[in-house]
Amino acid sequence: MNLNDIDVNALGAFANDVKQRPETGTAGFKVTTRWASQTKTVATVSSYQLGGKTIERSFDIAADEPVELLGTNSAPNPQELLLAALNACMSVGYAANAAVMGIKLEKLEIESFGQLDLRGFLGLDTSVKPGYEEVSYTVRIKSNAPREKLEELHAIVMKTSPNYSNFATAIRMVPRLVVEGS
Repeated sequence: MNLNDIDVNALGAFANDVKQRPETGTAGFKVTTRWASQTKTVATVSSYQLGGKTIERSFDIAADEPVELLGTNSAPNPQELLLAALNACMSVGYAANAAVMGIKLEKLEIESFGQLDLRGFLGLDTSVKPGYEEVSYTVRIKSNAPREKLEELHAIVMKTSPNYSNFATAIRMVPRLVVEGS
């Protein structure tokens, strides 16, 4: 069965496999970002791991700041990419969970907004957080499903979306600095 362009049978088989053999359900992601110039960077995705297997991929993701923030406005900035990643992850959750629930989506749109106080980023005031204090988002869904089913879908996505979780709870960061010789 295919609903919202999701192969529901394949999704069910994958979920069942992970339930029976949890080791198949571990996914690891790595991104390498290189500074290009000024405020420009290019992140490269070359592979990911699923169930202990490495799967090759090849994507470049450019980032830059707007001119007003000393960039050249050649690509989205890191904050826009961060919000886009949140929206994309939740969109996957809505489409897949809706399919499993038998909900046909006609339209799905997520708009997110966060506001930074640049005094924190610029190191001008140590009492100001450099990141977001709050991120708001609006989900617009069009479907013939009853409102109660769509509210249930919304609750499921908030409970199971990895990036929603990443935004909503603290992540332990493990930094390491390697200084290369000249």
